[in-house]
Amino acid sequence: MRNPTVHSTEAIGTKEKLAYGFGCFGQNFSYYFLSNYILFFYTDIFGILPAVAGTLLLITKIWDGINDPLMGILVDRTRSRWGKFRPWLIFTPILFAPISVMCFSAPDLTPFGKIIWAYATFILFDLTYTASDVPFWAMSSAITANTTERNSVIVYPRFIATIAVALATIGTLPLIHFFQNLAGGLEARADRGFQLTALLYAILTVGCFAITFFFVRERVVVPRNQKQASLNSIVQTITRNKPLFLLIISGLFVNAASGAKLSSLIYYAKYNLGNEMLNPVVAAINIPFILIGIAVTPKLAKRFGKRNTYIGLNAIFALGSLGFFLNGWDNFTTLLIWSCISSLGMAAPLVLQTSMIADTIEYAELKTGQRSEGLIFSSQTFMVKFSNALTSWVMGVILTATGFVANMGQSAAALQGIHIIISLFPFIACAIAIVPMFFYPLTEKKHAEILSMLESNQRPK
Repeated sequence: MRNPTVHSTEAIGTKEKLAYGFGCFGQNFSYYFLSNYILFFYTDIFGILPAVAGTLLLITKIWDGINDPLMGILVDRTRSRWGKFRPWLIFTPILFAPISVMCFSAPDLTPFGKIIWAYATFILFDLTYTASDVPFWAMSSAITANTTERNSVIVYPRFIATIAVALATIGTLPLIHFFQNLAGGLEARADRGFQLTALLYAILTVGCFAITFFFVRERVVVPRNQKQASLNSIVQTITRNKPLFLLIISGLFVNAASGAKLSSLIYYAKYNLGNEMLNPVVAAINIPFILIGIAVTPKLAKRFGKRNTYIGLNAIFALGSLGFFLNGWDNFTTLLIWSCISSLGMAAPLVLQTSMIADTIEYAELKTGQRSEGLIFSSQTFMVKFSNALTSWVMGVILTATGFVANMGQSAAALQGIHIIISLFPFIACAIAIVPMFFYPLTEKKHAEILSMLESNQRPK
């Protein structure tokens, strides 16, 4: 007879929530740097054409289609004295340092050799990132089974991650210039500032994941004799889990919207606003609104429900993006106002996204008798990375189609293309992201019923 899973619903202390959140701090420096600067690095430093670079980032997601669910299965099969997820957080981040530096290196190669180098290093980073990110977020479902407490737990890494992104947004460009000057300025290789920044962020990642490893517990314990995930589980995880499927579809678009706003800002500041150092200025003004959105999300979700709050905050993101597009870039003050409105709703859906994915684990467990945290959360990792790749591909196509030329004065068409990427594209993506959530069936009441049935070891008739 199969032993039941222990579904702990105890309250989690602030110290442990902070320790869980710190894992996200260092990781987001490294991931922010890669996702928001790699296209710029490829085009303006390494000398790869925008369309080629954007296509590169999209094609590598074919590997993700295999890599992420396989990583999820591997995590689900992990059994150790440290638990199911924690071992991955202490060993895999060590690889971040050499691989991150390689990603932001521009060796003197032929045009074809540059493309091969970019593919190889990006795939290596993606593999290492997945091996730490899937178990990190999957562990949120093992810290507690209480859906309200999960909201509270997940707010910490999302809030801290936003602070990390804020600091990275404000400090990355000055840091690149600082390290470049330290290495010799114009006489040094153009990639030195990027390399040293990548190394610093990677070291920070290792230290922060170590904090999570030592101070966070896994309370939802899966028995060793429970049926384990297999290759056949990959398809069943999606097809037999309607809430998860809807969240993935919605998440692809809302993450693409966020990615477009963040990764195109360096282009927007440099070319539309005429000063790339306005990038950290604009980001710094937006950050408090992102943090406010994250902070109020649990209270809104408790009052209106996760689904309704998710829809409402996405609508705010869409409205702000549309206002930004209609405003244009001539009036800097009103541009900032619309940008801050969109930021208010931008990060909050990501808090709910993670919590709602965690809730689908019990939904799937009730239906299949199998608890597959790693496999289910691998869909979130894939969703985030694929949406970022989609954004990079769209950016590359638009930049090429409008006549963008790196490090030159841009035509009116190219400037309008950049403006579309940072404003109209997020508006359309957010509007689409709202639609699947009208059909989302897993309410807080339904999840409580599922937990009750699992505790009593029942199955639906």
